[in-house]
Amino acid sequence: MTNETVLLEKKDKIAIVTLNRPDAGNAHDGRMGEALDATWAELKKDEDTWVVILTGAGDRHFCTGADMKAASRQSQPGFTGRGVTPWGDVPQDFWKPVIGAINGVVAGGGWHFVWQADFSIAADHATFLEPHVSVGWVPLREMLGLASRAPLSIVFRMAFMGTRERLSAQRAYELGIVTELVPYERLMPRAVEIAQVICEQAPLAVRTIKEALHRAYDLRFAMREVFEQMDSVRRFVDHESEDGKEGPRAFAQKRRAAWKAR
Repeated sequence: MTNETVLLEKKDKIAIVTLNRPDAGNAHDGRMGEALDATWAELKKDEDTWVVILTGAGDRHFCTGADMKAASRQSQPGFTGRGVTPWGDVPQDFWKPVIGAINGVVAGGGWHFVWQADFSIAADHATFLEPHVSVGWVPLREMLGLASRAPLSIVFRMAFMGTRERLSAQRAYELGIVTELVPYERLMPRAVEIAQVICEQAPLAVRTIKEALHRAYDLRFAMREVFEQMDSVRRFVDHESEDGKEGPRAFAQKRRAAWKAR
C-alpha cells in the first residue's frame, strides 16, 4: 500500500511504515492520520507481518507533531467537519512489535509514536523537544507517554519549557528514551537487523509478552481514568480558550504570542 503521506513496505515478515511529509517536517494532518489508521488495520490482519519499523522520510525530521500552519487556519485546531482529526496512533491492541527508527527531530505529537513504539533506536543527530505550551496547547498524551520512559523531573522540565528545551540524541539515550544510537546511514539497516532477530523468535510468545507488559505499564491502560478526566480540560485549553487559538496564529505569523491566561 502506498499513500502520499504514509508509505508501507513489506519484506520477509517485516513492515516498514514511513511518515512521508518531509517538506512539512513529517507533520501530522488529517490525511496522514487516516492513512495510518488504515495501515495499522492492514498490518494487524496481515499474518505475514511479524515486526513493524516506524520511521520518517528524509534525514531531518521524524515527526514534528500537528501541522501548525494548517491548525492556524482552523477555528478549532485538531478538528474537521467530520469530528476529531484521526491521529493514527498505534492501536492499543496491536500486539506485534513496533520499533521506532528516529531519523531526525521529534516534536509535539511526534512523541506519540516514540512512546507507542515498544522501543526505539535513533540516528545520532536526532533531537527531541515538546513545543505544545509555546503555542498555548497541552501536551497531555505526549508527556503522559514520556513519563513511562523518562524520569518525571525530565518530563516536567520538557513540558514546562516548550521550544526552549531540546534533548540531544545522546541525552535521550542516557535517559532510556531510545535504546541505541547509530549514524544516520546505519539507522534503517540496523532497525532491520533488530527486526530480523525478533522474527527469529517465537511470534506468539513475543506478542503475548508484549500484551502483558503493555497491560501492566502502558498508560493507555494503567492511567486511562486520569487521561479521560484531563482530556476534557486539554480539549478546552487547546480548542476553546483564547490562548489555544492565539498560539497557532502567532506561530504562523512568526511573532511572539500575546498570552491572556484565558
